[in-house]
Amino acid sequence: MLFLTFKFGNIKRVRLPRIKHPLRLRPNTTDVPTFNQVFLQKEYDLHVSTPKVIIDGGANIGLFAILMKNKYPDAKIICIEPDQENFSLLQANTAAYDGIYCENCGIWNKDTVLKVFDKYNGGKWQMIVEEDNQHGTIPAITLGTLFEKYSIQQVDILKLDIETSEKQVFQDNFKGWLPKVKTIVIELHDWLEEDCSKPFFSAINQTFSRYKYYMKGENTIIENKDLDFA
Repeated sequence: MLFLTFKFGNIKRVRLPRIKHPLRLRPNTTDVPTFNQVFLQKEYDLHVSTPKVIIDGGANIGLFAILMKNKYPDAKIICIEPDQENFSLLQANTAAYDGIYCENCGIWNKDTVLKVFDKYNGGKWQMIVEEDNQHGTIPAITLGTLFEKYSIQQVDILKLDIETSEKQVFQDNFKGWLPKVKTIVIELHDWLEEDCSKPFFSAINQTFSRYKYYMKGENTIIENKDLDFA
């Protein structure tokens, strides 16, 4: 893939073929391997029918959302990112596109308050959130609340890269929204925190009577066959 780069201060702008607007990246940060995963290694090259609603949980600086918007221009895409610096760049990267909505919060299993920090020294692509009602500064949102806010009846793609928070999200309060999800693309983080995948697979097996499971790069992909004819 050929692309052009232009540097403005601490931000590098990258122009790609078939991507409508330039991307903004922070040089010498985790933005670079994230860019490689999304656009060069094509870890999100999904074979799905034309999606109408996409949720990007752990949107980082918006690269997955931009890929999806250029591939599916009529899709409604909702991005959730808790880290303020990432969120500012997410907004800048997606501002030129219609139908992308950005939420500066973290996904959790209840509506509460979170702190966001680099717990494992992994950089800006590995910001962790934890519940902290006393000192937390970031609102948490459940996927059920998100469905209500945006009047969502079905999500065609739910992408989750939420840095161990999947352990809480799929622990409880999933029965109202999970049956409405067609395809889940999730990075599981057992290598960071023990048993992150256990509640996820438990929730899937409780909710979907039929599903297809496979891996693509670092992502686990689940296709809900119960919605094949929905």
